[in-house]
Amino acid sequence: MAIADFFHRDAVAISQILHGFQIDTFREQVEGVSVAIAFGADVACSRDGRALLDLSVRLAARLYPRVTFVTAPAVGRLAEEMMSVSTSINPNIEVSKESVDPSDSIRSPTPSVAIAIGMDAPAVDARTIYAGCDGWLGHVGTQGPYSITDSGNPFGAGFAACISAANVFRFLFLGGGTDALDEDIGFPPDAATFPELTAVTLAKAPVLVGVGAVGNGAAWALARAPLVGQIYLIDPEVVDLSNLQRYVLCTRSDVKKVKAAIIAEAFVGTLKAVPHHDTWAAFVAAKGHKWERVLVAVDSARDRRAVQGSLPRWIVNAWTQTGDLGVSSHTFLGDNACLACLYLPTQMNKNEDQLIAEGLKVPQLQDQVRFLLGSGHGTSKELCDAIAAGWDVPAQRLEAFVGRPIRELWVEGVCGGAIIPLGKAGNAPREQQVPLAFQSALAGLLLAAEAVRDVLRGGTERKTLVRRVDVLRRGLGDPAPRPALKGGTGRCICEDADFVARYGTKYERESESSAVPAAE
Repeated sequence: MAIADFFHRDAVAISQILHGFQIDTFREQVEGVSVAIAFGADVACSRDGRALLDLSVRLAARLYPRVTFVTAPAVGRLAEEMMSVSTSINPNIEVSKESVDPSDSIRSPTPSVAIAIGMDAPAVDARTIYAGCDGWLGHVGTQGPYSITDSGNPFGAGFAACISAANVFRFLFLGGGTDALDEDIGFPPDAATFPELTAVTLAKAPVLVGVGAVGNGAAWALARAPLVGQIYLIDPEVVDLSNLQRYVLCTRSDVKKVKAAIIAEAFVGTLKAVPHHDTWAAFVAAKGHKWERVLVAVDSARDRRAVQGSLPRWIVNAWTQTGDLGVSSHTFLGDNACLACLYLPTQMNKNEDQLIAEGLKVPQLQDQVRFLLGSGHGTSKELCDAIAAGWDVPAQRLEAFVGRPIRELWVEGVCGGAIIPLGKAGNAPREQQVPLAFQSALAGLLLAAEAVRDVLRGGTERKTLVRRVDVLRRGLGDPAPRPALKGGTGRCICEDADFVARYGTKYERESESSAVPAAE
């Protein structure tokens, strides 16, 4: 069996995209897929090429059951390393390698699709998506091949890996075939305006809040960037099996381990990570509220507003949702929108206990749901039976949730399809939507890129900008950054005189610059 044991989480993500989704049909479709990843000596000899290959493998191994590495004979050892990475993610995966002369093509059974990295990749007899990179810029398309630089900048490589993975997915599953593929795309479109990525020493440690799926993508890039100093990683959770579907830095053996500690292990270069297995509130209570840069990779609007409420000097935020992903950078003073501006409630929201009780079709038992949410006690058989009756499904479907926290029943049972088949229960609430791995990774890369750009510019060009990307759409939508202004309603903390005064008191005597060139 080549399908990963966390495949159901992939199915949850895809059910939110495909209309008429049937998990058994989709599983059969995935089981028939094989992906070839071709590369040559230019990848093996380049830091950027190795980074592009590494992330491409980490994305492919999370969904596809068979991966073949097609290489020139001289780089067979690197192929073996990538095979090891693949099996560490999905021990069930079928991986193989074929060493061929660049002038020849793969001789094994024809794969479903291929990714060819760099100029020296051997030809593969399949629809091929080419990938390359040049510093900040990632190149992807069917009109390649594309060259690989050795700049030490991981961002163009990461962008190319995510966008080529998105092209593979669109080609296989979204019905457009070749018409769904990008012919020739460079991302980001404004890469020429980015400052050169050189070694920089951080005078003040940034903070990454949330090291889930988006945080994994950010950490993948930051750990490879030539920054010198420390970064704090904040997350109160452990790795769950379902997380492996999109946590690009995590392997099967990381399940049940502390997220922040696992991600900190990736920082083996000049930037060292300090993990904190705690909430943002507990972190600032212990370490203080004065932070130059905070990278926000959390799931909820409430948590985002809480970070902004602690008044960091500058915030960059990333998100994924059905339809797009993106990144926004935020100052607090002036006409620019702060992070809280983008996440202000627009209507009276239901409490979590009401939302879950209604979603489980037991609104009459809302008090019981509230007690279980607050106490963490396991769900009783009687409540499970009531939920089964509400949904008109056999009570046996809920037996596995007896004694488990009710939040797990809600997330896995309804939003995840364990009780109600995927595609039958309606749209999942926004905070329970599950992106695909390449969507989360790209959001994380954009998050890290904005933070690194701010470091390189010494914090001197700060304003609120929002960039949105739709990787499920040919051409990626309109990914150029756009300004965002305050709403002017007077409802946000950035329009409150006390918060504005407190922010000014915190930072008025400090220089904007918090980065200095690294010593030669």
